[in-house]
Amino acid sequence: MNTPDNQSTAKKVLKGTGFYSLLLLFALLRAIASYVFIVPNAFAPGGIGGIASIVYNVVDIYNHHLAESVFNPAVTIFVLNLPLVIAAFFTLNKRFALNTTIIVLGYSGFMALFSAVKFPVFKGNDMESSLTILSAIAGGVISGVALGGSLLTNSSSGGTDILGKITNKKKPDFNTSWLIFAFDSIVVLFSGVVGLITSKGLGPDETFVKVASPVFYSFITLFITSEVADVITTGMQSSVVFNVISDKAEELGDAIVQILHRGATIVRGEGVYTNAERKMLICVVKKRQSALLKQIIRDVDPDAFMYINKAKEVNGSGFRSGN
Repeated sequence: MNTPDNQSTAKKVLKGTGFYSLLLLFALLRAIASYVFIVPNAFAPGGIGGIASIVYNVVDIYNHHLAESVFNPAVTIFVLNLPLVIAAFFTLNKRFALNTTIIVLGYSGFMALFSAVKFPVFKGNDMESSLTILSAIAGGVISGVALGGSLLTNSSSGGTDILGKITNKKKPDFNTSWLIFAFDSIVVLFSGVVGLITSKGLGPDETFVKVASPVFYSFITLFITSEVADVITTGMQSSVVFNVISDKAEELGDAIVQILHRGATIVRGEGVYTNAERKMLICVVKKRQSALLKQIIRDVDPDAFMYINKAKEVNGSGFRSGN
């Protein structure tokens, strides 16, 4: 007989199973991006995965067996993430540390499985191949989906994410975003090492192409990963914030309501230079409406002062549906 307690326990088990299955799905996506698209083309889009790719491709030039065994990306990713995960358990939120551990283990495990079964890879013949740029794009998109999903579930695939969180906790005033960006950029720049090693005997132009190409492709992958993750976490909605200082704020507000069917807020303040009362109208609109709103402002008050910001995330009436 099912009691309320048994039903509650069953729901918790199902919810937990679904959640951790989702984490493993993110790990699988990360592994696909790395194994199929990134590592075979010698990209290194930052982080531990980028280091693993560089190490594998450098060792593979001299000893393929050693690259596939001791320096297999699955091994490198696990070994380099292990101290970071341990540090996370002692310094960060335990739930985040647990979730990250599951993704790291899944990421490494799937990479090892793909290597064992010789899963097919998407590799260009050279850096000028169209397949190479497709690999950079596909690797970035898939990694971005995995990264965005991880951020939404209070987890990560390890590496610089953990380093950034630990640094932020120890030194809240420190710009951790720049720390992560600097670390990722260093890894990306080192991706040119593979091209440098394989460019012996070539002229200066060919050598430059060999060295610079993986760096450029890695930055492309890194950028796409960041952009896709941003879309996953904040949504497809693209909005802008108009801040308009005008003596005709009320007239502007009426025009916005009548023409754009949007609301606005008028804030009263004082000009520092003139000491006169000024009014600022604040209005959030969809990006596609920004050109029309600029025209409305020019028509109502050509002397208005305005500045526009990109709205990272907007919630509320009028911004939940597609209108």
